[in-house]
Amino acid sequence: LRFRVHFESGGSLGFALSISWHSCTPVMADGIVSPLEEERSRASFLVRDLTDLLQGGRNKAERRESLRLAVEADPVFDNSDLNHLSRPHRYKRAMQKQRRLVEMAEEMNVDMLALREFVNDDLGTDLQWMMFIPNLRATFSDEQQAQWLPKALAWEVLGCYAQTELGHGSNIRALETTATYIPESDEIEVHSPTVTSTKWWPGALGKTANHAIVYARLLVSGQDLCIHNFMVPIRDMVTHQPLPGIAVGDIGPKIGYNNGDNGFCRFDRVRIPRTNMAMRHAILHPGGRYEAAKERKQASYSSMTYVRGALVMNSGQQLSKACTIAVRYSAVRRQGFTGRNDGSEMCVLDYTMQQERLLPLVATAYAFHFTGNVMQDLLQGNDVASLHLASSGLKALCTRVASDGIEACRKACGGHGYLAASGLPELLGTYLQNVTVEGENYMIAQQTARGLLKAIAAVNVVCDGKTQDRPSIGGTVQAALISAEDSASEEVSQGDASDTTYLLNAPAAAAVSCKATCSKDFLQPSLQLEAYRQRAAWLVLDTQRKLADAELEGVDSVEAWNSVCPDAIRLSDAHCMHMLVRNFHGAVRHLKAEDSALSGPLCSCCNLFALWWMRESMGEFLESGFLSSSQCSLLRQAVSGQLVAVRADAVPLVDAWDHSDKALQSAIGKYDGRVYDALFASAQANVNPMNRELVDSAFLESLKPMRMRGNG
Repeated sequence: LRFRVHFESGGSLGFALSISWHSCTPVMADGIVSPLEEERSRASFLVRDLTDLLQGGRNKAERRESLRLAVEADPVFDNSDLNHLSRPHRYKRAMQKQRRLVEMAEEMNVDMLALREFVNDDLGTDLQWMMFIPNLRATFSDEQQAQWLPKALAWEVLGCYAQTELGHGSNIRALETTATYIPESDEIEVHSPTVTSTKWWPGALGKTANHAIVYARLLVSGQDLCIHNFMVPIRDMVTHQPLPGIAVGDIGPKIGYNNGDNGFCRFDRVRIPRTNMAMRHAILHPGGRYEAAKERKQASYSSMTYVRGALVMNSGQQLSKACTIAVRYSAVRRQGFTGRNDGSEMCVLDYTMQQERLLPLVATAYAFHFTGNVMQDLLQGNDVASLHLASSGLKALCTRVASDGIEACRKACGGHGYLAASGLPELLGTYLQNVTVEGENYMIAQQTARGLLKAIAAVNVVCDGKTQDRPSIGGTVQAALISAEDSASEEVSQGDASDTTYLLNAPAAAAVSCKATCSKDFLQPSLQLEAYRQRAAWLVLDTQRKLADAELEGVDSVEAWNSVCPDAIRLSDAHCMHMLVRNFHGAVRHLKAEDSALSGPLCSCCNLFALWWMRESMGEFLESGFLSSSQCSLLRQAVSGQLVAVRADAVPLVDAWDHSDKALQSAIGKYDGRVYDALFASAQANVNPMNRELVDSAFLESLKPMRMRGNG
């Protein structure tokens, strides 16, 4: 596709942008049609239709394209030299991009976030709208929001989310920063009593923010009222100098995300007004009287939960970028001679080993996308407990799989994948943070496991007729329990009414076994859903049993939980995989109902996703009793068949994500397939500063004297 861009003055956007779609056939330097175009010519579907589906419809896709072209045409957003910039220069460039982004949004009369996606670079200011403003809206009172929110939206108040400390991250209850109420002056004194209480890691804290939402222990009249959040000015609003009592700075270079100024901050008895404490769900009155609403604890985690939900969708986006680069390169790359004895070489993507490495990841990116859509809907609701149950485990699973998948794509590109010019090292280094931010994966996955165990305990209470003192759970599970109360004496259906329906009769769900007698049987959606439901039910019962056994043996609750932590992670993963498979099948089922041509290729992706990950966890499906040893070979055959099906559409499937060359920033993932020209160009002096001098000064300073040592 090529685009003709025409700018005119006027219009609601400040300009008119017309796009003309032209079919074109990229040609290699020697006049041969690009291998990628050969792949595209065999597509079983229209790529544009799948792009529209991913982006929410043709109108949204065209709107998105117009905004992208406008941003990518602006020289401020040029990223061609990023690999050669120092960290201070990258930070400075990122701030220039943020400023221009705000200006463009005003010029075009559009929401800045609609443009942000197309900057194709990390901005340390992203936390302003990802965490600072959401936390402000969720935990500060209407009166406080009237004071702070307009300033934050106008970028006058530049904020950060200061929760993590040098000594504590996931264990929020153990944070050491104190916020002591001083009744004489009606102020709160924020203090860092120890080295380990130093705020450490908050994005934008190092150099950017002038305010921080600080999480600290509220102390009133010697009483510890646990963790609350406070609006704390940290830099002068005019000079940007640190305020008295504030020691703040950047924590240094990281594996990736080095545009961002993750920072540290220590507070030396810093006084703030009492009214700077977030007071939507807890109120500290003048004189020190304190009252808290029941929902305060859940509300305090709302910003983090919001980001976890968004990370599920983002994991699909970032994994799809790596897949696009690796699949395109593998379709272009020729390696090893064919058996035709004519000197021709094999397309790397035709090697079954390369297909095993890449195609399941292509399918996984789509699975993450469709569950991301469901998470977006859940984020619009008000069921915090259900959102927490889903987002914790999904964030842990999806970010882990995506980060491992990006690295797998890099390795699959051989030596060229190790080059910064491939775009993969930067993509990987920057994405790796997601396995830790907003809750370390192996910690927050336990929250989903605890939620499932709590839910099944509530089911047991209902089935015993003891509806009083039922544990508090989310609305999704609560609705299922109401259904169970209405039919407690009847056999509960094991259908897929919701992600947690299987908990209503977990023993029955866990007792199901695979009925497949041939490999084609594994392509049945009902079998795949049954498989993932059975494993999740078996694991929740197995973990519950192990905890009960530990209790009978007199083991205290903390040690008992510690003993089952590996099982809890497996349980969380199993439940989340059940969700992913269920949501993917739901999307395909909807397409089939509409008789869409997209149902075929996406059905193949769905089958590959479900069966590949079943094969990868074959031991658990055997242990749970779902699979027999003889069915394992049938499962392998089914996976092989779906690899063939997805291989036929591999390039169109990655094209559909609509990642531009500027978004990928990859010499080997270019849309036209001219990867070798792009690689060679990336090494030239106009791009690579190492080649701007034919003889480097290091020769005269070091190499020449070293060589001349023995020559007098």
